[in-house]
Amino acid sequence: MAAFPTVQDLAAAKTDQVMALWKGLGYYSRARNLQKAAQIIVNENGGELPKNATEWAALPGIGPYTAAAISSICYGEPVAVVDGNVQRVMSRLFDIEHAVDRKEGKKSVQEACDLLLDATDPGSSNQAWMELGALVCAPRSPLCGECPLSDGCLAYERNTVLQRPVKQPKKAALPVEVGFSIALRKEQNGPLQWWVERRPDSGIWSQLEAFPCRMTPQRLGEEADINIGLFGNQSPERQMFGPVKHILTHRRMTAWFSIEPHFSPPKTGGRWVDVESGEANWPRLIDKVLPELRAWIVKN
Repeated sequence: MAAFPTVQDLAAAKTDQVMALWKGLGYYSRARNLQKAAQIIVNENGGELPKNATEWAALPGIGPYTAAAISSICYGEPVAVVDGNVQRVMSRLFDIEHAVDRKEGKKSVQEACDLLLDATDPGSSNQAWMELGALVCAPRSPLCGECPLSDGCLAYERNTVLQRPVKQPKKAALPVEVGFSIALRKEQNGPLQWWVERRPDSGIWSQLEAFPCRMTPQRLGEEADINIGLFGNQSPERQMFGPVKHILTHRRMTAWFSIEPHFSPPKTGGRWVDVESGEANWPRLIDKVLPELRAWIVKN
């Protein structure tokens, strides 16, 4: 907000600057969509923000929850907000047996929300349902004795509170090994530098900067390349820095860093950065070990 106080400022900003400010927050597509939405508002809507949920939902990165929250709270539109807290409250209140992350369960929750929304003050109504879920109807230790709705709660009556909401089993995070190749140079009387390349516009760490890398998912003993950088397999004889453990939503990463002795930089897509003082738009995995990595590089 300090860097981009208006929608016009965000729309006109360089994408690299937006991504740098978002660094460490994860879900980098949100930052890209935020700027795309700002550009649409400025270029197509004359800088005017949408006033209803349908118009908000047409913007990139704005889903039903966000659209409903903005339009009901800011503009008083009578549309129900469904977040995780509201989903849990409604599934218990009506003892919904269907998985709430499947079509039938979602439909049941939405119908319940629409039924109970106070259309005269939808913003306060939506926030009240969210607060009830956050403070009283908690996931593991719900305060049913303090709940103002316990007399009419079907799950409380049927003793199924802790079985609601029903959800699909989560997929296990995929273990992935990441090999980073570090290319170094030191020109006469100049600082030691390493080569960083800009990540592709889509996929993991998109539009950030990182060392060229190779990722190998490990599933049932099989290996398959999902993202090959400038270099091939790392030689086991090379000295490596690591392992560095890093958890993403759908991946459990183990990263190794090795020095690449033979390197010719491509004409585009990367740059040389000072090892000690230079800044790059790093993903969190690299950023969190930079001090130790720099010390290892200088030592070797």
